[in-house]
Amino acid sequence: MIIKGDIFEVQSGKSRPAELSIKDGDIYTTYLDGDFNEQLCCPQTDIKIDPPLGNIRRKITLPDGRVFETDDREAVDKIQPSSFWRHVFKTERNWRLIAPLAVITPILAFSLFRLTIPVFITVGMAMTPDEALYSIDKNIMRLMDRFATEDTRLSTTHQAKIRAQFDGLLANIEQVDFDASDRDFKYNLQFRSAPGIGPNAFALPGGTVVVTDELVEQFPQDHIILAILAHEIGHVENQHSLRQIYRVVGTATTFNMIAGDAGPLIEGVMEEGAGILALSYSRAHENESDNFSYDLLKASNQPVHGLIDFFENFDVPAQEIETDEADNWTSTHPLSQNRVKNIKDRMAEDGIERP
Repeated sequence: MIIKGDIFEVQSGKSRPAELSIKDGDIYTTYLDGDFNEQLCCPQTDIKIDPPLGNIRRKITLPDGRVFETDDREAVDKIQPSSFWRHVFKTERNWRLIAPLAVITPILAFSLFRLTIPVFITVGMAMTPDEALYSIDKNIMRLMDRFATEDTRLSTTHQAKIRAQFDGLLANIEQVDFDASDRDFKYNLQFRSAPGIGPNAFALPGGTVVVTDELVEQFPQDHIILAILAHEIGHVENQHSLRQIYRVVGTATTFNMIAGDAGPLIEGVMEEGAGILALSYSRAHENESDNFSYDLLKASNQPVHGLIDFFENFDVPAQEIETDEADNWTSTHPLSQNRVKNIKDRMAEDGIERP
């Protein structure tokens, strides 16, 4: 068998018209721009044939590094050591097979995604040591202080008052009936001025809880701040922030494994974790933290209606907040009438009247 094409030299990269001959399992080369002398190249088993790709010229790499390219794709198919790529190429040109595959493949990919992400989250959380959570907290605070926040304007006395309330809540966590983890959270209440973020509070995976001056100034009532703090403690204890990180990593990794290397992405998210600040918690997470907040406030002998007053007195409903203004507490903790109703229902069951 003789295949016509071009040979690209190793050093210069220049191409020369040539023929590849296959005789008794050996490969011979003949340059067509010289003396036409046929030379033994190598055994046929030593060549490397690249898989077919559409109508692109077929490529054969010789043991000495030279590359032979040809438009005679059918001839190359005949000497292909494995028939796998020949079947792939034929399937690629068969639209009767491609059409149903184009429909089935996304469905299968989505189903696999839905099945693997929960497993990825569960395994990832179990394998993440407490020290990694402290590191994430530290890095997020570093990024916030660099790009988004300023030193708090609250007086030392005001900070001390809220810290005492926060510590009072922490002292009663064990009295709350919930599925507690074995984590050793390092609770750390931080105050920051954040004009660009607005009234907000959020919990980081390792136990850091951040409250903005704007939240305290807009809602000076103790029972509202207490309710929000208890809610954020609920996010920490139920590891919602860590779940968010692994959901982001798992989702992005799935797509990056298709497009390319996912390593840098995973490393960046796990080291910095700043992306969780822009994420909204799921409805299930919010309900879980609302119930935790209610139970913790009740165990601490504090008013349990703080979140109701907060939602009902917030200046702008969450559903009306524009995208570029959605940095306040109701944007990262979506407002739902069902959440207010849930707290009112629990108060009614416990015979607690709202002042």
